[in-house]
Amino acid sequence: MVTIDLLTENEEGSYRDFLARCRHGSVQYSLDWRNTIRDLGKDEPFFVVAKENNEIVGVLPLYYYRSKLGNLLTTIAWHTISGIMLSDAAVDKDRTRVQYKALLDYSVELAKKLNCTALSISTNPFLDDKEFYSEFRPDYSMENFIQYIDLREIFDKQGSAVHANYVGRTNLSRNLKTAGLQNTVFSDDATRDKIDECLCIYSKRMNELHATPVPKNMFDSIHKNMVSNGKGKFIFALNQEKMISAALVLYNDRMLDDYMMCMDSEYRQLRSNFLIIYHIMKWANDNGISIFNWQSSPSRGNGVFRWKEQWGSRELKSLYLTKILGDISQWKNTDLHELREAYRFHYLLPFNLLKSENRSTTKDEVSCFLSHTL
Repeated sequence: MVTIDLLTENEEGSYRDFLARCRHGSVQYSLDWRNTIRDLGKDEPFFVVAKENNEIVGVLPLYYYRSKLGNLLTTIAWHTISGIMLSDAAVDKDRTRVQYKALLDYSVELAKKLNCTALSISTNPFLDDKEFYSEFRPDYSMENFIQYIDLREIFDKQGSAVHANYVGRTNLSRNLKTAGLQNTVFSDDATRDKIDECLCIYSKRMNELHATPVPKNMFDSIHKNMVSNGKGKFIFALNQEKMISAALVLYNDRMLDDYMMCMDSEYRQLRSNFLIIYHIMKWANDNGISIFNWQSSPSRGNGVFRWKEQWGSRELKSLYLTKILGDISQWKNTDLHELREAYRFHYLLPFNLLKSENRSTTKDEVSCFLSHTL
């Protein structure tokens, strides 16, 4: 029999053991990531766990966000995309369906108890489990996508690149060759000065793209809870002792997430953006990590999507499912800019759905999210 409850401090060791049995769990299911978000002071984590015979067999990580425009309970905050995950032992469909329904039902009741206007859940793109969310009966649905690289398709067992895009006469191979001639070196020594220099490049690049940068205190929390615990890494590309590119990746022993990447546009001709990606991929492969997760892009077919595609990327789909539990008339009557400010870095709804009678869409059809782009 399955029982559902909130994860307690005394169960955290058992939860880590559960995660070790899950092949498709990113580092964003970890307690280190939970602590990263919790320390910002904007969200209260609730990890809903399913247990059988007092053993954790499933989880749905949720974050509670308070707003004067309406509270949210969501899995989709601060670039977190998780969803329900069961231990790999759960292979029986009927048993899986029961566990999903129990986790979802508990989460709906929790959201009501917390006086939430909406409950939003993303499905895990690495799991073929969308059918098990049918009992959730969302009011709004959006299809999202990620791009990822299976590093086992790129490198052979000796660690040499063998994929055609890397060894043939391609745009990627030409740019990697050009970048390799520039005497660029790498460092992962995340001193305060280097992180500050990295964030200056990042902010400059985000301004050039007219995008909203992740605030500095989020990077500070990631450094404290992830990098310091061996779950994340800053990588800096230096040319003649000048930082020209940087990246922040989060990882466990199976999957690496590209959380932030930036390049100083004044040094674009050095192609350091190509070299730093290859450096990270090689490091991940050498350390037994098989999946490089780019996360998402603004839309399919745009420049960012195509740039990732050339690396041998594949695509996976997920769903953003939202259940309305309160009055959303205030959302419909509020200016878009005010809504985005109120729910910054939290997925709310695609704007085109909120202002229409439609209830489902795809990311390519959405002009903007009522949140930071995820």
